[in-house]
Amino acid sequence: MIWVDYMKQEKRKYLVNKAEITKLRLLFLLLTAFSLIAACDNNLPSMEPELIVFNADIRTVDQTQNRAEAFAIKDGRFVAVGNNEEVLELKGATTESINANGATIVPGFIDSHTHLSSGSKMVTGINLTGIREKSVWLEMIAERLKTMEPGEWLLGGRWDYTFENKGLPTRWELDKVSPNNPVALSDIDGHSMWVNSLAIEKANIRTDSEVPLGGQILLDESSGEPNGILLEGAMQLIWDAPTYIRDSDRATNKIEQVIDYANSFGITSVHDMSSRIELDKYKELALNKKLYLRVFWGEHSKFSQEDDSTNNEARVNQLIREYEFHDQDRGPLIEYGFIKYVIDGVLSTHTAALIDPYSDRPEIVGEPFYIQGEINRLVKRANSLGMPVAIHAIGDRGVKMALNAFEYSGNRSLANRIEHIEIIESSDIDRFKKLNVTASMQPNHGTGVIGKYITPRVGVEREKYAYVWNDFLRSEVRLALSSDFATSPFSPLVQLADAVFRESPSGLYEGPWYPQQALSFEQALYAYTQVGADLAGWGDQIGSISVGKWADFVVLDGALNDPVDRELKQRNVATTYFAGLKVFSSDD
Repeated sequence: MIWVDYMKQEKRKYLVNKAEITKLRLLFLLLTAFSLIAACDNNLPSMEPELIVFNADIRTVDQTQNRAEAFAIKDGRFVAVGNNEEVLELKGATTESINANGATIVPGFIDSHTHLSSGSKMVTGINLTGIREKSVWLEMIAERLKTMEPGEWLLGGRWDYTFENKGLPTRWELDKVSPNNPVALSDIDGHSMWVNSLAIEKANIRTDSEVPLGGQILLDESSGEPNGILLEGAMQLIWDAPTYIRDSDRATNKIEQVIDYANSFGITSVHDMSSRIELDKYKELALNKKLYLRVFWGEHSKFSQEDDSTNNEARVNQLIREYEFHDQDRGPLIEYGFIKYVIDGVLSTHTAALIDPYSDRPEIVGEPFYIQGEINRLVKRANSLGMPVAIHAIGDRGVKMALNAFEYSGNRSLANRIEHIEIIESSDIDRFKKLNVTASMQPNHGTGVIGKYITPRVGVEREKYAYVWNDFLRSEVRLALSSDFATSPFSPLVQLADAVFRESPSGLYEGPWYPQQALSFEQALYAYTQVGADLAGWGDQIGSISVGKWADFVVLDGALNDPVDRELKQRNVATTYFAGLKVFSSDD
């Protein structure tokens, strides 16, 4: 089936089946002839596609037409999808055509859980990803500080102390290489922060400082003073420091570099969970026609707890209107879409809320950040205003509490979701379907360094209920996949390979880890494209290579095998297109 979409004037769509293809070709010839006769009339639109891509292995993610060889684009949208012969007959005198030489093409990736502000801090600060030795961290920090002005904050991070397993770092170690600059570096999963003494001073952190929800200031055992590690909500003390805010804003001004970085991996849309500062920057870029990324934005729970703004329906509606930006030439660009709550911490620091005690610390279970009644109230309030809710829940108790809150809310029509779900009680899987709650998960969390905490923290009996991607699909639960960048690789191809093969890239275990939970490539691709579009309410505009949708697509550097095998791990992005515009090329 081919569609032809004449977008410029009346925006009419013509659906043509195989039996009518001859009529379509005749119509096209007549329209072309008519346009030549009336060429002097500048008001008549051209019917020619602007771009045709052919001789491709197109994985459309369109359930009515899974595969294709070619497509045509006009005014930023797909206007034809089909075989080479059908689509090439639409080529006009000014149509650009690209021979894909058999390369695989997929829809633009949609990362359903990311933090671009964290990425901007690594771009402008320091990135310790994968660096195993603390001594090397300190050398890198010292070198980076040589390029900075005294008093300027060094941000970034992604350190992981468990590589050496010599205990958490301290502020005194950091002080030796950073006497003149405050330093605040998030750890691998973004739930703890390593700071130096100058940062503690700038944030006025004391032993008796009041700590925000769920937070903890770790103290030195001998002196009783803050040791430089802040857990969970205690990081807010740093974020609220005036000079931190100033330098964090500078990092945000580099957000264009992070968007370019996203495009280089084929990402054309994100669900971003950052601050309103980033949102203002996105809007500025959109107004200047420089935003090449669709942003479905979720506000962190601080907005709903301390500011309590969701009590004011008029203000919520005003924010939705203020930050909704749809461009007639590029489609949806920005939307203020949901509210995020964090119900527990992470397994690495024993702050994820478990039903039964931690296997390696049986005296604790990890306390949730809310009592059940409070999270119930917050979720119901947000849903009553038409706002979907995303809840961070990693431990099985946290997941159960999140489901209880959605059940209490009683709203089954909104795109409510639970983020991460690293461990779950088996009886709760079916509740996702019953309550129409999406499972939003990150494949590399299970296969990468974060996943190494599973067995030590919960033991072999409970680990079988970790990262149960396929169990969700078997129970007909909507599954969204994402990166949670910057806590794991931004590359969707890496995430897809992890979802399909469940193999540790760093050798954490031998062979596939619980391979019965692996996904097919088609399932994983759908969860990294169309599901993210559906959650944003953009499912009829993006998410698949379908006629009428905006032409966001990714050309790989070769063809995937059929069925997809481990060659997937060798594939890279060659080019990325956003609404028909080339926004990344590996040749540039």
